[in-house]
Amino acid sequence: MTHSSSRRHRDDPSGPPSPAEAHPAASAYPWAGAARTPRDPGPAAGGTPSGATAAPRNSRAAAADWPLQVTAPGNPGWEQTATLWLRTLVPARYAGYPTLARHPVVLARHAQWQLQHEIGAVRAALRTSRAELPPLGVSDRIVESAILMYAAELEQLGRLARGVRLVTRALLTHAPEPYGRNG
Repeated sequence: MTHSSSRRHRDDPSGPPSPAEAHPAASAYPWAGAARTPRDPGPAAGGTPSGATAAPRNSRAAAADWPLQVTAPGNPGWEQTATLWLRTLVPARYAGYPTLARHPVVLARHAQWQLQHEIGAVRAALRTSRAELPPLGVSDRIVESAILMYAAELEQLGRLARGVRLVTRALLTHAPEPYGRNG
């Protein structure tokens, strides 16, 4: 199949939408892609210094869900990378609140709540699409496309939520008092 024939118009009824069509915002979550192996470009590309790790090494599952943008706890600047990543998960209007800007643990908790509510909204949309969209004049093909989009988004939100839990745990473990357990 040639490149031009593999690209089809969104309204072409010849088959289901491609993953990019089903979830065009996937590029907004580059850390939530299918390839979940931690990669580090090295210090020359702004990565971690040689010898430093890009993800926690306590388990394969944790390493798979650790956000690629967040350097491992204990590395210089890791908390700043965690804060920058967490800020991408909350609505932009929260950027002006000093409490969230100054306290990464509070920001992480807010990101957890935000993701929990998004997951609930996507589950509701997924559950009701077949019943609620056709009466609005939406074709069966578009309903199925919406369902694929919601399923993809639910999977990505789940990965993000697992990443937030790992980052929160690391912030609590490595933070000074009063948040952390270590003194």
